[in-house]
Amino acid sequence: MQIYLARNQVQAGPYTLEELNKMLSNRQVELSDLMWHVGMDQWKQVGEMTKGQFYYDPNATTSVNIPPRRVTVADLYGNKQPESTQSPVNQHPPFANNPIHNKSPINKNHNLQSAPSSSTNELATIGNRVIAVSIDALLLMACYIPFLSGLNYDFAAISETAGDMEKMTQLVQSVPEHLSSLTSVLFLVLFFLQLMLLIKRGQTIGKTVMGIRIVDVKTQKPASITNVILLRSLVTSALYALPGIGTLFLIADFVVMVINKQRLSIHDKLAKTMVVKADPKQLDK
Repeated sequence: MQIYLARNQVQAGPYTLEELNKMLSNRQVELSDLMWHVGMDQWKQVGEMTKGQFYYDPNATTSVNIPPRRVTVADLYGNKQPESTQSPVNQHPPFANNPIHNKSPINKNHNLQSAPSSSTNELATIGNRVIAVSIDALLLMACYIPFLSGLNYDFAAISETAGDMEKMTQLVQSVPEHLSSLTSVLFLVLFFLQLMLLIKRGQTIGKTVMGIRIVDVKTQKPASITNVILLRSLVTSALYALPGIGTLFLIADFVVMVINKQRLSIHDKLAKTMVVKADPKQLDK
């Protein structure tokens, strides 16, 4: 089977089925790219042919066995050849939508990822991810402002209680009850708001502000509750909180994200998620 791909009116191929699936697994081919092979009646999005998966099984797809005719330059400029002298229609892939803008086929070994992408699931930038996390951290810190005001922002006294539960308990009890209660209410409101955003939209407040979203690596839709809440959030937060080790894990997490082509951090790989620019189509069922 010879498979042709196209992106931004640039055609590439032919590729074998094995080559296509390898490029899909490496995300060199995106679900929004176009594809065609003998047996298809027209160019279609890769995601439509793979049912939203990053693996193509042609035996699982029903398609029309009459391939479309390729439009030639002679057809475009009114110098149409007689039907008997035209090339067989099933030997060349047609180009989608507007053949006038068809460019010459690019080399078979050309990496489609180097062409500008029109995919809605464009990877989020590292800067946007860092800013989003920073916004969420600042919101969490803001919840403790009433509590800290009850201590007159005496951070020296707070640091002295480190590791001493008795001193920490006494310090907490010294804060007026209404300020402690307000801190608890603010924390709970923030927690449930973040939780609902993650479940419904794959976003936190910070990610919403930065226009990015957490999606499942395979489906490109918001990840399951187990992956995004349990594995990605709770487990990661617990690892970050470990004395000494947590700091090392945070650094390693960031370094892995920077060097990975898909910007997958350790916790992304653990939860099988990725962070992309948000688009309403990602929320379609």
